[in-house]
Amino acid sequence: MQPPEPILPAIIDSTMMNCFRACPQKYFNEYVLGLRPAEPSIDLHAGAVFSKTLERFCKEVYLNGLDTPAALARAHATFMGEWGDFVIRKEGHPKTPENMWAAVEDYVRVYPPGSDRVQPYFAGNSATFEYSFAIPLDLPGFPRHPISGDPFIYAGRFDLLGKRDGRPVVRDEKTAQRLESNWAEKWDLRSQFLGYCWALQHFGIPCNTTVVRGVIITKTMIRQVEAIKIYAQHLINLWYEQLRRDLHRLCRCWEDSYFDYNLGDTCTGYSHCSFIPLCSSASPSNWYGSYEVNRWNPLLTNPSAAQPVLSGDGTETDQNHS
Repeated sequence: MQPPEPILPAIIDSTMMNCFRACPQKYFNEYVLGLRPAEPSIDLHAGAVFSKTLERFCKEVYLNGLDTPAALARAHATFMGEWGDFVIRKEGHPKTPENMWAAVEDYVRVYPPGSDRVQPYFAGNSATFEYSFAIPLDLPGFPRHPISGDPFIYAGRFDLLGKRDGRPVVRDEKTAQRLESNWAEKWDLRSQFLGYCWALQHFGIPCNTTVVRGVIITKTMIRQVEAIKIYAQHLINLWYEQLRRDLHRLCRCWEDSYFDYNLGDTCTGYSHCSFIPLCSSASPSNWYGSYEVNRWNPLLTNPSAAQPVLSGDGTETDQNHS
């Protein structure tokens, strides 16, 4: 089989750039060719459903003035619609519909709207639920897209732009199946959150803080944990400079028609890389039929959902499942 058409994305986000830093060849397979395992990811689906459900709950409370039971009832309708006919094929996986809804109810119990220390940040009359941004990197020292000549666009989406103790903060929920011993420390240099703070500062919002809320979902229990991370300005500046350098390296890989291999821990970390068959084979084309084409769209709540996305020449490309 022939590989799908390579398309260098014009829109990038933290997930994509972290993938490139870990292994440029994985970036090529996943984001340039758009390859994904044919079996959909339960973790991505469950996380997106949780996020949309919580967004609906918050809107009903803060914008429509409903009490918690009424808001939960409307949120449950959103939950059922977002979950749809998704089928879990991994036996014993804890992120069942029942457990995910229980996680929503438990989140509301632990962080009741009336006493939650993180309240929505209002810009005029609009609350910033599911805050998203797309910033053209038409900035000194940044490369242009090698096909279109336009700036790359840095995009992101997080669960809530809020206020805590009178200061703007990013609030982001992370669903997981276990609580790691270093869970809170994982976010100390998290480029995802450094980038969020940079984006908000770019828009004139003086934010340097992220409230990370972990929702731990196991077969037998739901647990809520929280970490508050305040980032020094030099770290946000460091993130900015690293993004600039990495984009130059990404453009060189494209121009050289060669994306480097990691050949290390990235190949075997977190349940193994899904592209090991491609990288291991002397004839990678034999394996293309094992994947589907589904290109990542950073501007969606579930970025892996099949959608038209912007290609390098500024046109939309049809990214429905192949």
